[in-house]
Amino acid sequence: MCDLCAEARQKKGRYSRNGPSVFLTGINVLFDTPEDIAHSLEREDIHHVSHLLYSHWHPDHTMGRRVLEQLNLNLRKRTKTITDVWLPSWVRDDFRKMLGLEDHFQFFGKMGIARIHEFAEGEAIKLGNATVKAFRMTQPGLASYLVQQDGKRVVLALDEIKDWNPGSELMEPDVLVLETGWFEHDKQGEQIIPTGHWIRQSEASFEETLNLVQKINPRLAIATHIEELNGRSYADYFELEKKYEKYRLRFAYDGLRISL
Repeated sequence: MCDLCAEARQKKGRYSRNGPSVFLTGINVLFDTPEDIAHSLEREDIHHVSHLLYSHWHPDHTMGRRVLEQLNLNLRKRTKTITDVWLPSWVRDDFRKMLGLEDHFQFFGKMGIARIHEFAEGEAIKLGNATVKAFRMTQPGLASYLVQQDGKRVVLALDEIKDWNPGSELMEPDVLVLETGWFEHDKQGEQIIPTGHWIRQSEASFEETLNLVQKINPRLAIATHIEELNGRSYADYFELEKKYEKYRLRFAYDGLRISL
């Protein structure tokens, strides 16, 4: 039995983790729909999503897309709400090829529960009183985001930050959200990823994440996309926050809320 899983089942709350997603209150913007997003939104009492954006096509970020039906379709009352889905052009290119994503969102459009919009790299789109821009990342098909609202700046790089070289526009935000990356050793000092394993070449390590945090220099960094593979629980990450205090780093947990 997985000890972390057993602990999460017993303690629940911050010890159990759903898939990676970010929701911005006020403007009701959701980034990514992991498979368990419906549960996450229900837990946080979120029942309307005005805008939906995607970082990339991977299943762990898109396979909960049917949540739009639960949010926006009410056949009993014959009423619908609509979510605007915003896709950077290169992300949409992958949506046209992968997992039937384009067809599915076109179907949502015919149902009247979603509107698809495509936009270019660096193009500013207005979502409520916020401005959002998307930027290509080094890994194919990935998008990072800059959200500006009320004089505050948030940068989101929710996955696949390996070899990412963010531009000057993304430097020194108020908040940076990025993936945690893999750890070299577990708590017992055992090597986690075997030497020569493909993950080492394609996925960022925690050390690479720290280097990015140092380079971008946010007021606050949030490490997300935390994997069971790392062999650490909520309490362990809480201790790591103290160890890496100089990075102004916090580790995400389900329901983490940040006020700007």
